[in-house]
Amino acid sequence: MARPAKSIKTNSQKMSKKDRKEREEKENELRGNNENIKPFKYLNKRQKAIFKDILKNLNKDILSNLDNYLLNQTAITIERLEAIEKRINEANLFLSNSGKDSLDVIEITKLKAARDMYSKDFFRCCNELSLSPQSRAKLSISAPTEKKKSLFDSLNEED
Repeated sequence: MARPAKSIKTNSQKMSKKDRKEREEKENELRGNNENIKPFKYLNKRQKAIFKDILKNLNKDILSNLDNYLLNQTAITIERLEAIEKRINEANLFLSNSGKDSLDVIEITKLKAARDMYSKDFFRCCNELSLSPQSRAKLSISAPTEKKKSLFDSLNEED
């Protein structure tokens, strides 16, 4: 299976300066604007708070208006995972206090299946938005670095 294409800003592949510049210009043109990124109206209060928190903590320069759908889906997924975990904790507490009830065990099993489904969505969203430490590490490795001063430059500064 082919690997997905990387943004030129995060690509460490060797290419000529001309090719790199042309590709960067095309990507910027295709990326579009990022002034209209906001939560959808149908999100609940917690989902909107998650959306705003992600947006506040994520570098807005890598986002475009088209990423709005992904950001909203990520907020929904995180909020639903939180709700599922809360229900599992409550059901486990109930089971430990009252003994095993087959209906509660079935509910926990269904909740765990839903958690697995939303967890997969969550990790996919994290990968797409570079929210995981691993994704950010990959970005930092391939990001252009400042030129290091030569010994000659350092000696000139001392004069």
